[in-house]
Amino acid sequence: MIPRNDHFWIGLAVSVFVTVVAYALFLQLGDYFSAGTGRSVVFRPRTLALLAICLNVLPMNVFRRTYRVRSMKGLMVGVMALAVAWFVYYGQDLLNG
Repeated sequence: MIPRNDHFWIGLAVSVFVTVVAYALFLQLGDYFSAGTGRSVVFRPRTLALLAICLNVLPMNVFRRTYRVRSMKGLMVGVMALAVAWFVYYGQDLLNG
């Protein structure tokens, strides 16, 4: 039996949504830490972006437990596209330094 709302596009949208929201929250958390300590606490944007991409493990586990195979495929395509975009954007910096 195929669960309701098991679509490729739902998984793709979830992967992008989770990453964007997590990245924004990580940036806000960095500002909060800077204001709380009274000195500058700087997190590299590439690290925050990578952590935001990795947080897609949480919806992946939910899709796996509820047998949403098509949504899981969309989530994986979204995660891989975001990981490739991350590497293209920050890869030159990593490989040269």
